[in-house]
This record gives sequence, structure tokens and C-alpha cells, in this order.
Amino acid sequence: MELDSGGMKVYALPAGLAAMPPPLGDHLTGLSESEFFMLDQSALLLLVKAFKDQQLSESEFYQQLTETITAALECSRASLWLYSDALLNEIVALDLYDSTSDRHFQGIALHEDDFSPYFEAMRNDGGIDAPYAMEHSATSCFTEAYFEPNDIYSLLDVGIRYSGQLVGVFCCENVGEVMLWTEQQKAYLDQAGKLITFALKPALQQKFAALF
Repeated sequence: MELDSGGMKVYALPAGLAAMPPPLGDHLTGLSESEFFMLDQSALLLLVKAFKDQQLSESEFYQQLTETITAALECSRASLWLYSDALLNEIVALDLYDSTSDRHFQGIALHEDDFSPYFEAMRNDGGIDAPYAMEHSATSCFTEAYFEPNDIYSLLDVGIRYSGQLVGVFCCENVGEVMLWTEQQKAYLDQAGKLITFALKPALQQKFAALF
């Protein structure tokens, strides 16, 4: 079912899920953590299907994706980044959602020359779990330029892979206090990364053809 929300298409959950309360707040105290993430994974699957069926534009998909994952993980910010080319030394934000201001940002670029420990960690490990991001060896390079000005304490990143090759990053951040990422949150984000790869497969194949 298609709903209208300020000019942006929003897709309702199936009947069995549509009656569930929103994914934040005290209303979910009756659900186990695994049931909570199953509910939000269903919303993510519907979003990917709508995009694959060409019912959402790229920008609509990116914005609803970052909002959906921010709500599911109950973090402050979420963003989707792709490497700018096959050199893999720069990532560019397709969308960054900040729930504290309810604003979206695009086009931010991060260069390996400025943040080499982060780029190296993503290449080697495929993800970063940094609840104390200002102190983590892979992310402390962001402290002065990014974490402190934005009051970011915690970061959880998962790599976006196509045919085994790292081609992008999905990043979750928490503002104002430390977020100790749970195993369920990490599993959810890992699955989200796979769904994003599926959704963007044609674009990834074209953009990174030189890698394959």
C-alpha cells in the first residue's frame, strides 16, 4: 500500500505488521530484541522491493533507507557511502541522515590521505565496531575534524560488498552518549549491507566494472 508523506512515497507494512506500534519508545517493551529486529527487517525488505520495482527514485530510496536503519538501531545518525571510483581511496555520501535535526545531507567526501587508519581498517576487516569512537585505533583520526564538532561518541560501520569487493560503507553513529552496539544491532546492519548490495547491484556493476 502506497501512502503520501509530504511528497515522498512511503510503503506500508503488510497487514500483520502494520498493526504493530512504531519502532521506538516504550511501546515495544513487550517484544523481545530478536522480534524487534525482525519487524524492522521486514520494513527494510519492503523498502528494497519498492526501489527494485522502480516505485522509488534513488534519492527517495537513500533517504528512506537511512531513516529506517536509524530507527531500527535507535542511533542518532546513519549514512550510505560509495567509493568514488575503482581506486577506492575516496568515499562519497549518497545520503547522511541526522535524526537530531531531521535533516539529510549528500555529497560529503572523505579521502584516504586524511583518514588512512579508517580506510585501511575497512579494507582489512570489512567493518568497524567502535563504541568509543574517539579512542578506537581506526576511527580516532576523525575526532578533531568530525566527532567533536558533531558530539559523536560511537560508530558502527559495515562494508558494502559486490562480488566480494568492498565498494562502499554503511555507517551508524550515536550522538551525546556512548552506544554499546549489541550483537542484534550488528547482525541487523550486516544483513542490511547485503540487502543494499542487492538493491544497487546494476549501479555497482557499472560503476566498479574495472574491479571485476
